[in-house]
Amino acid sequence: MRRVAILLLASGLLAACGAVGGGPDIDGEWEFAEGTADGADLPRPQGAGATLRLDGGEVDGVAFCNSYFSSYRVSGSSFSVDGIGQTEMGCEPAVMAAEAAYLAALAAVSSAATTEDGLVLTGDGVELRFTPVAPVPDSELAGTRWVLESLVDGETMSSTSGLTGTLQLDRDSTAEATTGCRTITGTWLEEDDRLVIDDLLASGECTPDAERQDAHVTAVLASGPTLAIEEDRLTLTADDGRGLVYRAAA
Repeated sequence: MRRVAILLLASGLLAACGAVGGGPDIDGEWEFAEGTADGADLPRPQGAGATLRLDGGEVDGVAFCNSYFSSYRVSGSSFSVDGIGQTEMGCEPAVMAAEAAYLAALAAVSSAATTEDGLVLTGDGVELRFTPVAPVPDSELAGTRWVLESLVDGETMSSTSGLTGTLQLDRDSTAEATTGCRTITGTWLEEDDRLVIDDLLASGECTPDAERQDAHVTAVLASGPTLAIEEDRLTLTADDGRGLVYRAAA
């Protein structure tokens, strides 16, 4: 499985490409239900799905395999997506084919409308239908098993190296994290929206291909990073711009 870091668009550019008033209320998180391109149904492989999150001119989501991100413009019923970026994680051929078809269709849309059932995006020969995703309550920082999803380095986000990283902050103030090759223990507290982990102790050994992820995770956790929880996602950000994105385990 190949995973490559993708340069994120600058936040200022995203803001500049935001919505113009007067259009339908399309902001929110949507799940791809069905679609067509040039008269043929878009594939929807079993066990994989696609999502679309629209928020003030920014768009992101999951396209069956990879995460994608861009900006969008809306004016009245007109809607367009500006240059889609994505991570490059390899999945099964059928899933990758579905992803390519979905992203190509999304790039071709030119109008948006809301219906009783959800959101409809249309363009030259394409139609995409989405249903609303029910809001997910914010997960608790303590007592949740967090699974590492992405590494952040400034404006660059990359998927993990294929080695599972976790973070567990127990209510008795004990902390345990795995970097993918080592285990880190200590005590923790939340202070001024920062996660402070003291008495860090690491055990285990890393192979050369796991050392980069191990060093990144260790440095962020040791830095007293700022923390933010949005639904089931935990983001830790060090002052130097490095960060970790975790997802709450089901």
